[in-house]
Amino acid sequence: MHHRRFSLTDQVGEKGRYETPPTSDLYRLLWINPGSSSHMDEVRPGIYIGDLYAAKDKPMLQALNISHVLNAADGKYNVNTGASYYRGTNIEYLGVEAFDMSNFDISPFFNSAAKFIKTAMSTPG
Repeated sequence: MHHRRFSLTDQVGEKGRYETPPTSDLYRLLWINPGSSSHMDEVRPGIYIGDLYAAKDKPMLQALNISHVLNAADGKYNVNTGASYYRGTNIEYLGVEAFDMSNFDISPFFNSAAKFIKTAMSTPG
């Protein structure tokens, strides 16, 4: 079976804008890649996706040399860590108050999140 990895650069169109991959590619990724049993997974070298427990485990984040945390569930009723939670560490923080609802428009946060991720990827460590 042929497996293909997708990256952001795969999804940049002729005008330099991100293009959403076809639904069939997204479904294939879901079926091919099994789910995780941990609170955090490395999805690219040095890039992790985690849940509430991972976000609040400062010793683990520091042990893995995590330099940036992008919280896409920021806010009082979600994963309410905020930048102050990481005070005393070398972790930079960006919070996005997004809601896990099919009609929530997350696109206004794309530019700031992409800039934050780009900065994180260019940070040694």
